[in-house]
Amino acid sequence: MKKGKKIVIGIVAAAVVAGGVYLVTGGTGGEAQLPQVSVTKAETGDVEEIVDATGTVVSDEQKTFYSPVNAQVKKVSFADGDSVSEGTKLVEFELKDLERDNQKAELNVKSGEYDYKNSINKSNQADQKQKDAKSKVATLEQQVKDKQNYLASLKSQLSAVQSQAAADAQAAAQAQAAQAAAEAQAKADAQAQAEAESQRAYADALNTYQTKTLPAYQKELGELNTAYIKAQGVYNQADTAYQMAFAQWQADPSDENAQALDDAEAARSQAEIDSQQAKEAYENKKADQPQMPEYADFASTGQEDFVTDGTEGSGQNLTDQVGDPSAAVSTSVDTSGIENAIEQASSDLADLQSDLATQKSIAEADSTSLTKEEKEKLRLTNNLTELDAKSAKELVAEGKKGIKADFNGVISKTAVQQGATVTQGMELFTLQSTDKVSVDINVSKYDYAKVKEGQTADITIGDKKYTGKVTKISHLATTNEKGSTLISATVSIDKPDEDIFLGVDAKVKIYAEKAENVVTLPAGVVNIGKDGSFCYVLKDGVITRQDITTGISSEDAVEVTDGIKAGDEVIEDLGSLEEGMTAQAAPADSSDGTADAEETANE
Repeated sequence: MKKGKKIVIGIVAAAVVAGGVYLVTGGTGGEAQLPQVSVTKAETGDVEEIVDATGTVVSDEQKTFYSPVNAQVKKVSFADGDSVSEGTKLVEFELKDLERDNQKAELNVKSGEYDYKNSINKSNQADQKQKDAKSKVATLEQQVKDKQNYLASLKSQLSAVQSQAAADAQAAAQAQAAQAAAEAQAKADAQAQAEAESQRAYADALNTYQTKTLPAYQKELGELNTAYIKAQGVYNQADTAYQMAFAQWQADPSDENAQALDDAEAARSQAEIDSQQAKEAYENKKADQPQMPEYADFASTGQEDFVTDGTEGSGQNLTDQVGDPSAAVSTSVDTSGIENAIEQASSDLADLQSDLATQKSIAEADSTSLTKEEKEKLRLTNNLTELDAKSAKELVAEGKKGIKADFNGVISKTAVQQGATVTQGMELFTLQSTDKVSVDINVSKYDYAKVKEGQTADITIGDKKYTGKVTKISHLATTNEKGSTLISATVSIDKPDEDIFLGVDAKVKIYAEKAENVVTLPAGVVNIGKDGSFCYVLKDGVITRQDITTGISSEDAVEVTDGIKAGDEVIEDLGSLEEGMTAQAAPADSSDGTADAEETANE
């Protein structure tokens, strides 16, 4: 438009010049003169491109605030569009519910710690019990073996004593028979026969007790003890499962976990009943141990006491006890001592075998102690409870702090009201910074190549001016409603103040590329054709077209990089003249007159 304006003025000036030429030639009636044209010289100077644009003032920084807690809003200290300062408390919360949740969480932590310690202690006790049982097995096995050998020795000693007693009685009877009458001999023989029958009956009863009754009892006692150990193990596992279910229910009291806790408690109760019943059956059987038969129940007369130490199975010589043959007839050998020793040894052996079976069952049973994974799960459950408590404590702290402005700015998108109940993560409002402000502009396709990040700019907002800098250029073009291609850019404002309002229009003047100490021409003398830029010069008095290469340009001047050098004269305006016509440069005074003529023509 400026070039076009200059062309119009040039035409008027040319007409005036032509009129002046006519006046010269016509008025004097002398020889015709060449037409004159105004010229200007190419100069060395600076050229700076300036890109003008308009845009909207926006905030470079904005933050949307969300509720950090589930609580009721006690106070809201702003409205949409309010300007607030950094540190201003904007929202306050009611703390009653948050503090109650914190107390509940702390109690859950303590309960979880007790449950965890209890489960670990029980697990350690079960583990130690199994280790102790394994260490006792070898000792008990050796004790059982020694007791079996001792019992066998006692039985052998008893048999020897009984056989010797029978032999001595028979010898005594025979000696007495030699001195006694036939009737006495018959009576002695009958008595010896009865004694032998008693010995055989006792031996049979003792054999039945040792080979059938006692082993059957010991086997049944061992089975009942094994059943009791297994029942106790089942109870320990059920108790551990109940503790874990209880800890899980405390961490998450859902219906599913509550049902799992009820099932675990029912299983533990049943296992405890089964364990108690198995224990009673074992104790009853242990108290009902069969008694070893006594010889006195089978002999018709008593004998002298047989002395034994209970360990070596030795006794007095039968002859020493009986004395002379006549004493043997009227008395019998007393084997109650050895018999008592056998009974005691059998009872001790049964106890040892029972203890051995018990310890083997404990040592070989599935461990009721917690596995590494179960301990880790309990620890994690306890940690989760602690984290919940920590979270509850932190929420109380967050609620006490409320929400403060992180920077100076303007409130927008308000979604919270005083007295309303908000949930954690709920959007409350947005704060747009007024400390970091910029202008969003659109640059036309003719100018976007000139705009670069880092270029300075002047910004006008209302009647106030600011300085700024291009900070961002989009590489994605858009099209406006007229179909023109635009490139968006951002110009930051250096020192925004309280007079800036977000969302208003702003004018931006970007100082683009600058060339210093280059050849320049006035913008009005440079023409643009389909083959490039050109201007007109007088070459040997002839108007000649001169192709030139241009660089950057401003409103008033154009950089020339080729075709024209400093000092060259360029025709300002052809007026009605054309290329190839002869002409001469108008003198400086004439140029001033031409300018006056231009102004007169414009008027």
